[in-house]
This record gives sequence, structure tokens and C-alpha cells, in this order.
Amino acid sequence: MPSLTFYFAPGACSLASHIALEEAGAQFEPKPISLRKGQQMTPEYLALNPKGKVPMLVVDGLPLTENPAIITYLSQLYPAAKLLPAGNTAQALQGLSLLSYCAAGIHPILSRFFGPQRYCDLPDATPNVVKLATEANAKNFAIVDKMLDGKQYMLGDFSAVDGYLLVFWRWTQHLKIDTSAFKNYAGLAERVAARPAVQRALAREAEAQAALA
Repeated sequence: MPSLTFYFAPGACSLASHIALEEAGAQFEPKPISLRKGQQMTPEYLALNPKGKVPMLVVDGLPLTENPAIITYLSQLYPAAKLLPAGNTAQALQGLSLLSYCAAGIHPILSRFFGPQRYCDLPDATPNVVKLATEANAKNFAIVDKMLDGKQYMLGDFSAVDGYLLVFWRWTQHLKIDTSAFKNYAGLAERVAARPAVQRALAREAEAQAALA
């Protein structure tokens, strides 16, 4: 097996890859960093990842970034874990589609809540940025909720997509966004959070958060 070093920030979107690593039973060296302290912008980190973001999985010295890429790589490295449906099937393609939707559709909208001034720096613009983000997020969550009708997990059985979706649910709870309309999504988040592998990832993140404070 290759040597794996995983850079993550507690509470960030890197939790999606963190969960995948734990679900796969991978042996890896965890490297938590503080985004608040700007540790993702140090020369050492930027030398590996010029994007200055998390997650980053260093595989035998070579950096791999972006949750969909990391999760896809792990699903191929640990096929027995069934992180994604295997093969060139409709189910496998749906998994990749959902990973992409998480990264490019849901995440960017929620990012507006954490830094509305980065999206519009006009005076008094923040309330409107938040209002529009709230409306857009509700549309995304309604799509997810509808897709979960009659399902325990998004693709039938648990997959890394469900771990990714948990990240966003946790963000909305932290931000105190009203999610009461999304019962299916709430149920998914509860089931995923209770999984032993997810509990291990969350415990490591909590420990790292305390150490980085």
C-alpha cells in the first residue's frame, strides 16, 4: 500500500475525505491545520498545494487535492470498502455525479455564509448575500431531500457521497440555518453520524480542533 499523509482542517469540507479514509480502514498520517491561523498559506503548505486549501492527500510524496478526486482514488485503492459503486455502471456514474454536485453545487453556496464579504464588498451587502445564499441552499437541500425519498442512503447502500452530505448538514446546524423541512436529509445525517468510522473521524477532528486552538 502507498504511504498516505492527510492534511485536513477540523470542521472543513475535508471531513468528507476524512470519513472516506476511516471507512476504508486506511493507514494514514493525519496532519491537521488551522485555517483560522492561515496555516494553509504557509510556504511549506503552498509548495505542496498552491491552492492553499484542504483537503490534501499526499500519496507516496505526490499531493492529491479535491474531495471528489481523493474519494475516487480511495475507492479504487480500497475496493472492498465500497466507498463508491464499482465499474462503469449507471450507479457508479451517479456516484460521481453526486460527488461533483457536492463539490460544485452545494459547497459554494454554503461558503457564502462563512465569508459574505468575499462575494460582495459593497456597504451593507452582507444581509442580501446571506438572504440569497439561504434561498439557494434551500433549493439544494430540497433536491437532496427528494432524492432520498424511500432510501436509507443516497445510493441505496452507504457510500462516500453520504459522508460528503453529512459535512453540509453539520454546517447548517452550526450556522443555525432552518433545515426543519428536510426530514429525509436529517435522517441520513443521523445515520451517517452514528457510523463507527464517522465517529472516529469526528473524534480526531475534535481532538485536533482543541490542539489547534
